[in-house]
Amino acid sequence: SSGINAEKAVVSTQSTGDSAPLCELLKKKDASLFVFGSHNKKRPHNLVFGRTFDGQVLDMIEFGVTSFKKLSQFKSTKVPLGAKPCLIFNGDVFEKFPDWGIIQNFFCDFFCTTKTSSINLQGLEYVISLSAVEPDLLLLRSYEVNMKKSGMDSPYVELVEIGVSLDLKLRRTHFAPPDLRKQSLKIPKAAKIGKTKNITHDMAGSKLATVHMTKQNIAEMPQSKMKGSKSKRKEGDENGKVKKAKVDESNLDTENDMDTS
Repeated sequence: SSGINAEKAVVSTQSTGDSAPLCELLKKKDASLFVFGSHNKKRPHNLVFGRTFDGQVLDMIEFGVTSFKKLSQFKSTKVPLGAKPCLIFNGDVFEKFPDWGIIQNFFCDFFCTTKTSSINLQGLEYVISLSAVEPDLLLLRSYEVNMKKSGMDSPYVELVEIGVSLDLKLRRTHFAPPDLRKQSLKIPKAAKIGKTKNITHDMAGSKLATVHMTKQNIAEMPQSKMKGSKSKRKEGDENGKVKKAKVDESNLDTENDMDTS
């Protein structure tokens, strides 16, 4: 019954623009991202990707699957569960057409990745390539990253396709109005990292602090004395006193002998 409800909710949003049933279903599932698959004569092998914001549908992108290869059709090793992918977007279609810019942003959100200018090659093991070869055709490929020696500082990177493989034909889109999209892009104050004097953050998000101190004279600083050194000094002083006492007694004996004589 849940599948029928989902189908009705998606169809209602696409045909009439009433997104209330879909948003209610996603709220029950505690989800803001969804993918719905269906198949009929009018739209065979259909995939609908979407996301919501603040109880409203933000984006819905409908693709038709024209080519598909499953995991079992690839003999290469599989990436471990939980590995974070590196997304690569190929093609100037993403920059030329505003709708494709939104699609690019959606897939970054869908695969939980962020834009970055540099990466650590040691932690890179999984790549998802999205190539927009035409204004209505998207090729999705998955690769395993193999590092090989190159005789240079940076290794030779080899990509081995591991599946799945999808050719997606763009059919319909439903995007939110500009005011709702602008609102969804706002960063809450609680999530903002404010600038604090003498406090910075590194790439990993760790907090680094700079402490300023006045110039200190080590010679004038009070130093704690070890108990062991004190006891040794006392023992040494007592031994010295005993020796002096013995010397004085010997002197007294010699003087007494001289008087008697």
